[in-house]
Amino acid sequence: MRRLFPFLAFAVSALALPSPEAWIPLQWPSEDPASLSRLEKSPFNCLIQSSPHWSAAFVRAAHAQNRVLLAQPSSSSPNALANSLAEAKRALDLGYDGLLWEGDAAALAPLRALGKPVVHLGLRSEIPLDANAPPIIGTRQGVWAGINPQDDDSHKAAPSGGPWIDTNSGFLRYLRAATDRTVWISAPPPNATKVPLSRYLMLLGDAGMLGARWVLNLPPDFFANLLQGETKATKDFARLSQLASFLEAHRSWSRNPAYGQLAVIEDVANGALLSGSILDMIGVKHTPVRPVPTRALSPAAFADAKMAVNVDPPSLSPEQTQIVRGFTRSGGTVLTAPPDWRMPEPQPGQVTLGDKDVEKLDQIWKEVNTMTGRRNLGARLFNVSSMLSSMTVSPDAKTIYIYLTNYSDYPVDTIAIHLLGKFSKATVHWPERPAKVLELYDNEDGSGADIDILESTAILVAEK
Repeated sequence: MRRLFPFLAFAVSALALPSPEAWIPLQWPSEDPASLSRLEKSPFNCLIQSSPHWSAAFVRAAHAQNRVLLAQPSSSSPNALANSLAEAKRALDLGYDGLLWEGDAAALAPLRALGKPVVHLGLRSEIPLDANAPPIIGTRQGVWAGINPQDDDSHKAAPSGGPWIDTNSGFLRYLRAATDRTVWISAPPPNATKVPLSRYLMLLGDAGMLGARWVLNLPPDFFANLLQGETKATKDFARLSQLASFLEAHRSWSRNPAYGQLAVIEDVANGALLSGSILDMIGVKHTPVRPVPTRALSPAAFADAKMAVNVDPPSLSPEQTQIVRGFTRSGGTVLTAPPDWRMPEPQPGQVTLGDKDVEKLDQIWKEVNTMTGRRNLGARLFNVSSMLSSMTVSPDAKTIYIYLTNYSDYPVDTIAIHLLGKFSKATVHWPERPAKVLELYDNEDGSGADIDILESTAILVAEK
């Protein structure tokens, strides 16, 4: 029993740590156990460290706070795999709970053979979407969310007509429809750019409204100031923690089924994993949209839908084509891309659409815009040109959740939301203030509600 006791103590300690689905990631480039004091009241329970920031003392201190530790081996050195395996073994021997790997997917098998969880953030094209996928999937090819100015300080416009918002939301919408796995997304900061706090809030909100998690990586100078207790860095980190805590507290809402009467049939081969594609263009117009992966096409996928966009008809099997025809026979409207229209096959390292791809997409976007028009296909939003939204519905279809993320550097006031149908109660939730019950009013669509202020993110909960 004495020989067995240390093993039992380790097993209990390991069981006390959060499960992978609950890991909230943060890059933490310090091996000093005292640095953990800066995480007080923070939701980030999964710290990622790269060599040389590995320490058994830090592991013990982090585990005492119930935090998971992932070691990130280097993936770019000569003889990378052999060096990475050696680094990974060293980290795991120090007590790290698993590995984060951003290198080639070919290295996953030997890394996983070490017996600990491996989170792979590789190319978008490498994301596994089958039943054997690990609990956490993701990519290092994230887009830095925001309204990015061009060289002349103007803002480019999308085919939808509004200022283009760089976002991961369309790509993440598809993943939400294609898999139930937890999604992580990351990317290095823009080169030679001092990133303001608002951009990090946008990154968290952009991923969080689709139930995903951005791997937060703070700039070196910000992190140094945070460890020194500098007032502004401490205040800014508290703001990031506040938003992350808010998104986690309501994460189950973002993982409900997508809400709305417009379905888009698409898959990986026709651009579903690219940012700036058809789902993003629809999202800019705040039209509720439900991605339907081609591989999951079934009559049930069109439940409550009134319209559908069939992005790539030739890719459908005869059985799938019959399902789409059945939708039209039941009264649904289908916009089918012309026979000669096809998005180019995405390249392995591709993240966004090229200029020629955008020109091709503009052809089908005009048809989508004409089909949907000003119809309310779930909810219509006003005064939201600097925002994106995501809408989900409860399993019993009695409550809808409308996430709003602000991509500007200033608060927005007087946002109007016209809900399709009658609702008895609407409540807005913010990270910065207590929830507030809103006054509902009648309109031509059903019920309306106004949100007086939105700083970073808000969630409208409407109940029938």
